Amino acid sequence: MKTKRIVILVGIFMAFSFTEMVYAERRVVVNGVRLNNAQIQTLEQWHCGPISNGNYWLNLNTGIWGYAGDPRPMGHISDNCYSRERRPSLSERGLLFTPGDWLK
Repeated sequence: MKTKRIVILVGIFMAFSFTEMVYAERRVVVNGVRLNNAQIQTLEQWHCGPISNGNYWLNLNTGIWGYAGDPRPMGHISDNCYSRERRPSLSERGLLFTPGDWLK
């Protein structure tokens, strides 16, 4: 009887752990081809940042990319790699306020 309960509990635990693995799976499709994890990592290196799950098109000759079904280009694959300077802080842009500023 105890063995049967243990087997059932282990089965339930295994079922829940496999459903978690499904949620962690990446789904990136480029030019109609679903990429595996190694290909996604290579693409993220070219992009200098993470790639969100989704369907994209990519011109491999020019590096221009966009969303599948939309012919408008959204940018260049290496746009994230060229941030030459840091973004100004809120106080440098005049957007940081103190509580007293609101009462004036």
